Amino acid sequence: MTVILILLCLAIAGREVYLAFDRRRTAGAPEIADIRTQLAALKGTRDELAQFRSAQRERLERLGADQAAEVARLTAGQERQDESLRAADARIGSLVEQINDRMVPEVNERLTAQKAALDRLAADVAALRAHLVGRLDQAVAASLGAEPADLVAGTLAAAPEDARTALAGPFDRFLERYGLWSELTDRDRHYLSGRSPRGLERDFIDLLAALRGGCRESAAEAGALLDAVRAAREAVVQTGPLVIVRTSGALLCGVLPLAELRLPETAGLLDEPSRAADRLRRLPAGRLFDAS
Repeated sequence: MTVILILLCLAIAGREVYLAFDRRRTAGAPEIADIRTQLAALKGTRDELAQFRSAQRERLERLGADQAAEVARLTAGQERQDESLRAADARIGSLVEQINDRMVPEVNERLTAQKAALDRLAADVAALRAHLVGRLDQAVAASLGAEPADLVAGTLAAAPEDARTALAGPFDRFLERYGLWSELTDRDRHYLSGRSPRGLERDFIDLLAALRGGCRESAAEAGALLDAVRAAREAVVQTGPLVIVRTSGALLCGVLPLAELRLPETAGLLDEPSRAADRLRRLPAGRLFDAS
């Protein structure tokens, strides 16, 4: 009996449990349906996210490919620019070398010529200043009663130019021999001081006599000057009243009268060797020496 009561109690308890479970299952069905709905929505969202991710991945892959192409294009452009710059640098370097090879020697030559011209100008200015100072000193001495300093004209002209350069040394030694020095030089024109014109006239007439007599030892400086003049194609050398003329067919030495030196046409006469030679031929024998 006891067993039966226990079994009966168990059956009643089992029924109550079943009824309670059924009630719970029936009451939770809407919640489960809502959960299932949410799960379905989440599944759809997940699928959308997967599609979005796939689309983004494809877009990123395409963008990466485009960027790689753009980078490659930019790199190729940069390489072309670098090549162009290298070519331009090479061209500029070549032009600089050509300029250096062609222009620099010419520029240096011009600079050297300009420097030489400036040096000559500076020397001329210094000589002119010294001459002016000397003339002022002479003027001061003359004002105190001293005799005025004598000054005679000189000329040194020859063609070609090399012949004139060769004449400079013998001409200077000849001037020194007769106590003359050049106060001032203006191209072919010389202004000589140190001796009076009258004293030079006497000495040069004696010189021509010595040359005619073949006394080369007493006229060594004059002989050297004549030899240098003979080497020129044309030349006119004047030392006060003494005139030496070289033409294509003659070499003449003459002592002009002092009165003739004061004439304006005498200076123009010396500018033309042929005219100067004609004038010397008309001089008296004592004033002429034909060294042809």
